Amino acid sequence: MKYLRYLSLIGMLLFIIACGDESIQSPENNNTNNAGNQEEEPKEEVIKGERSMWVSYDPNYKEVKQHTSGYSHALISWRLLPTDPDNISFDIYKSEDNGQETKLNETPIEHTTCWADKDINPQTTNTYRVTISGSKETLCEYTLTSSMAQTFYRAIRLNANVPNPAITYNANDAQVGDLDGDGVMEIILKRQPYDGANKGGWQEGTTLLEAYKLDGTFLWQIDMGINIRSGSHYTSFIVYDFDGDGKCEIAFRTSEGTKFADNTIITAANGEVNDYRQPVDSPGKGWYSGKSLHSTHGLIFDGPEYISIVNGQGVEVARTNNIPRGGEGSNYERAKYWHNYWGDDYGNRMDRFFIGAAYLDGIPQNGVRKANPSLIITRGIYKNWQVWALDFNGSSLLPRWKFNTNDKGCESYRDMGSHSFRVADLNGDGYDEILYGSAAIARNGKGLYCTGNGHGDALHVGKFIPDRSGLQVVACFENPNKYMNSGFGYGCAVFDAATGKFITGHAGGATSGDSGDSADEDDEDNNPPGDVGRCLVADIIPESPGHEYWSAEASGVYSCQTGQLLSTTLPSAKTGSKSYNNAVFWTGTLTRQMLDDVMVHSYTKSAPWNMSRVITFEKYGGGVKSNNSTKANPCYYGDFLGDYREEVIYRSSDGLSIYIFSTNHPTEYRFVHLTNDHTYDMSQAMQNIGYNQPTHLGYYIGEDEK
Repeated sequence: MKYLRYLSLIGMLLFIIACGDESIQSPENNNTNNAGNQEEEPKEEVIKGERSMWVSYDPNYKEVKQHTSGYSHALISWRLLPTDPDNISFDIYKSEDNGQETKLNETPIEHTTCWADKDINPQTTNTYRVTISGSKETLCEYTLTSSMAQTFYRAIRLNANVPNPAITYNANDAQVGDLDGDGVMEIILKRQPYDGANKGGWQEGTTLLEAYKLDGTFLWQIDMGINIRSGSHYTSFIVYDFDGDGKCEIAFRTSEGTKFADNTIITAANGEVNDYRQPVDSPGKGWYSGKSLHSTHGLIFDGPEYISIVNGQGVEVARTNNIPRGGEGSNYERAKYWHNYWGDDYGNRMDRFFIGAAYLDGIPQNGVRKANPSLIITRGIYKNWQVWALDFNGSSLLPRWKFNTNDKGCESYRDMGSHSFRVADLNGDGYDEILYGSAAIARNGKGLYCTGNGHGDALHVGKFIPDRSGLQVVACFENPNKYMNSGFGYGCAVFDAATGKFITGHAGGATSGDSGDSADEDDEDNNPPGDVGRCLVADIIPESPGHEYWSAEASGVYSCQTGQLLSTTLPSAKTGSKSYNNAVFWTGTLTRQMLDDVMVHSYTKSAPWNMSRVITFEKYGGGVKSNNSTKANPCYYGDFLGDYREEVIYRSSDGLSIYIFSTNHPTEYRFVHLTNDHTYDMSQAMQNIGYNQPTHLGYYIGEDEK
């Protein structure tokens, strides 16, 4: 089997990295063990890339049983690169306070890319250095100072120079990307003064994008301006290398009033910035329907809408028009058009914006790009919706194609959008496709398939069934009128990513009730009957083949492979509630754990406490907070430091910092760092759009493969 302690190379799967074009190898090259002469030098040349070495040490490891980490050692970890030979092994050295260096391992480190230093003295400065086994040449090194050893996390103090010091700009979604081409990730953080998603009413303050180095250095700030409403539906952004120069760009919505890092401001032709927000003395209702979701005060129905790309210095390098609202004539006539086309005229369904990236001309082969990725922008999810592909040539954004559900032959795709979209090579043809909820779009902008299940809140794409070819999708759906009559007949389902064909499902049916189309998402805080509002998929039961999935319908945990009900006990979260939000690689096993709110849970008992609660981040640094209400997600999580396990970034409870947490659990396994997998890279890069969705791999990792 794959990923065993003794592996053989059985094929090549393709990987990419978000902001560079490294050579790649198959996950089977992860080498959890190998035989032969342990001291033999690898015969292949080792490419010395960025190994993102990291040291994680918890000085308060046993302070609160079941909540703090429980491990007293320091975990030193580093990346396995895709260019590393299959038989590579490592040595690790340590020096204290610049003293004599000592080799820590007695035999070559073959099966992992981490080391647990049980003899760490946190009062000294500890410098760790990794080499190829038997060689003295440094592959990577990291220094943990005594001050760094005082916390389990790394704190980045947020920039205090904000547009209005009287307003709190909360750290919200973040992404990581290499902005300067040195191979080290930076953090791009969204800070928002309020969450305006599905909420009317006048609000002060503007949304900010800020960039930080991992050492806490503040780089720059972008102010989206008064004409971009704060909230998850309106301020998605993508950090990716769109022109292939090894440096990431950032793309996002802009309008009059957007101020870039070089102090350039988008203005009207007369040099002024108009305020297009609906004033507090307006009726606060839709101009055609007379209805509203709470209130239209502060919403934006007029003015220009753009998509801008900025470089790694936060300077705008390209701009184009966004997908328009549409409609002509008087306010009443325009609002009537919005009502008929988007589904309402009061800024709810019309103002749903996503942004992402897709390799429409081919996924990189053997680490070499065939072409650069396209920028994907969208608008709408419920009634009509549009998806556009744009190409960045270094100075301009050029249209490639436009998909519109109102076009002839596309009518069946209406009402099929989700609160996010996923990008992956759905059919294995070497090109990306776009999964837009219950509908898939081919790389040429034509419809690929439509399952008919309607709108849903959660959407997962990955390798969930090991002995089935290709990728699979797990999704949940909101409206039983859709999923019972034109869909699979289930409120939560597993289906084939390439064809959209049903595999298995649960939830829904006669007991789900009738939500009615008109009730669909009128108020996201009040779910209609039959709405299966959340689902998650991961390998959580070691002895069960394939991954398991479960939903907010809460009937139990099911097998993706067989559809069998495996357990009526669902994963738990804070205060004993059920967990559906994120899955994370945190412990040393091949299963995943649940990352929900401010803690990590394991479905089975986990080391070192032998309990299901793995860690509570809230117990550190005066506490942390999750984001986005019931979605309860961190600012970001993903594999960007150390070995293959995933890091988590939270905002501090006092709002002054963000904290980076990296696991200190030892492991017996190693994998090429996960962003080299294309499916994983796409999932992490578009984690923040709409309702944050978890990361997933395009190849199978599961405890049943041990």
